Amino acid sequence: MAGKNKNISDSEWKIMKALWDEPGLTLREIDERVKDAGWSYTTVRTLVTRLSEKGVIEADRSNPGNFRYSPVLSESECTMSETRSFIERVFDGKKSKLVASLTKDSGLTEEETKTLMALLEKIDN
Repeated sequence: MAGKNKNISDSEWKIMKALWDEPGLTLREIDERVKDAGWSYTTVRTLVTRLSEKGVIEADRSNPGNFRYSPVLSESECTMSETRSFIERVFDGKKSKLVASLTKDSGLTEEETKTLMALLEKIDN
């Protein structure tokens, strides 16, 4: 996502998780992996199309009519981007507000809080 906010929806995350678990799936195979979501095949196709248009997944088109889809971005890249976006939206970009929210009444020690803050600092790197 490298600086770009791709805005992956909750539904699209399900598709991404299937592809991170097993890259190179056909549309039918993706549909099978996410059947617990209760979506129609058409819905799955629409989600895959959106992710492809966003540049988050790519299709191997070497076998016409039976494309194989794979993630362009790793799960950690997408997770970091979503985390940054969440901190921006919910905590006005202030990691300290996130830490305060996470540590309030949580019983974390001062050392655990420092460790958490250090981890959050890595998000920008």
